Amino acid sequence: MDKNERIWKLLMYLRACAVPVSWTEIVRDTDLYVDDGPSSKKTFERDKKDLRNCGIAIHTENIGGSDEAAGGTRYAIRDADLFLKLDLSPNESLALEMAATMVQFDAAWEIDALSKLGAGVLPSPPPLRAQLSAPEELVSLHSAVERRRQISFVYGGISREVDPVLVFWRRGSWYLHGYQNGIAKNFKVDRFQSDVAEGPDNSSASYEVPEPADAMSQDPLLHGDDEGVTARVLIDAVLARQVERDRAGVVERRDDGSVVVEVEIRSPGAFRSWLFGMRDHAVVLSPPEVVEDVVSWLRALTRAT
Repeated sequence: MDKNERIWKLLMYLRACAVPVSWTEIVRDTDLYVDDGPSSKKTFERDKKDLRNCGIAIHTENIGGSDEAAGGTRYAIRDADLFLKLDLSPNESLALEMAATMVQFDAAWEIDALSKLGAGVLPSPPPLRAQLSAPEELVSLHSAVERRRQISFVYGGISREVDPVLVFWRRGSWYLHGYQNGIAKNFKVDRFQSDVAEGPDNSSASYEVPEPADAMSQDPLLHGDDEGVTARVLIDAVLARQVERDRAGVVERRDDGSVVVEVEIRSPGAFRSWLFGMRDHAVVLSPPEVVEDVVSWLRALTRAT
C-alpha cells in the first residue's frame, strides 16, 4: 500500500472511531499494517509522526486494568483537531466550494471539509453535478413514499420512526423529507446508519407534499410555540462563513473574522442541538433568558456526568 494512502486511511479510521483505540485494535480493524510485530509498529510510529507534522494532533491515553492490554496506549483524533486554519482568499474559498459541490461521493464529506477549511459563501448551484453512486436506500424510500408506509431507520445513533413525504436531490445529495412525532425534518440519505424498514401500506400519516426548496427551508429551530425569541450568537472565524451561508442573519462582523448572527428560536432543544454542534466555536450573547437556559442545561449535564 502506498504510504500516503496508508496515512490517509489511518487518519480516517482514527477520526471515525467513537472512542480511543489501541494498537491491537488498529491492526485488527484495518489492513494498514501487516501484523502487530516491531516492524509494523515502527511504520505506525512514522505514520503518527507524519500526521503530527501536518498539524493533526493524535491524543494518547494509558490503558489501565489488569488484562493483557494494561500498560498500553490508546489513540484518538478529535473533531476540534481537524479545523485547519488556512489563509484562503475569497476567490480560493469560492473555487474550493464550487469544486466540492460538483461531485458528491458516497461519504458526506463536503460540508465538514469546507467548514474545517473555513471556506466562504457558496455561489448559485453549478449547472452540472455528479453523484458517483446512488444510495441503496433510495429504492425503499421511494417505495415508502408511494405506498404511504411508515419507515424506521437509525440516524445520528438514534432509532427513528418517520412518516415519509418526499425524496429529493439538493446541492449534491439525496434527502428524505418526513415527519417524526409530527415534526417536519430532513434526513440526509447517505448518513443513514441502518437499512430502511418499511411498515404496511397506508401506515404513514398523510401530510402535504412540499416543493423540494420549501422542504429544505423548513427549519427545526422554528418548530414550536408561535411566540418565538430572537437570540444573538457569536460565531468564530472557523465557522463564520459556513453559518452565514447556511443561516444568514449576520448583524455584526468583527475584525478577527468572527460574526454575530441573529437566530429565531421556537424550539429550545433544537437550538441547543444546533449550538452545541459547533462546540467552542459559538457563544450565545443574548437575550439573558436564552443564555441562562444554555448555561443551566450545561450545568445539569455536568452534574449528571
